[in-house]
Amino acid sequence: MPLKTYGRIVDQLCADPAVRETEMMGMPSISLDGQSFCGIWEGELVVRVGRERVDLLVLEERGLRFDPSGRGRQLSGWAVVPQPTDDWPALAAEAYDATRADGA
Repeated sequence: MPLKTYGRIVDQLCADPAVRETEMMGMPSISLDGQSFCGIWEGELVVRVGRERVDLLVLEERGLRFDPSGRGRQLSGWAVVPQPTDDWPALAAEAYDATRADGA
């Protein structure tokens, strides 16, 4: 189910010609004008939504800070959102909007 949901997210966001599927640190990701903002890591959604939003996702116990190395080196502003996948499309859209607002 996670890969199906992620595939739908890719299809939806790639409707924007500035968005494309790519790779970031070896994981499938989605970028806007070359700036990655979303991906799938070990079956879980990874989104770039900013520090405050990551803090909120952690507080709500809905997400974790993204630490791809597993060594306490978290990527600032990135969260890992495990299953269920119900809110993945909305979070991916939020990451897309945040990236557009940053002027990617």
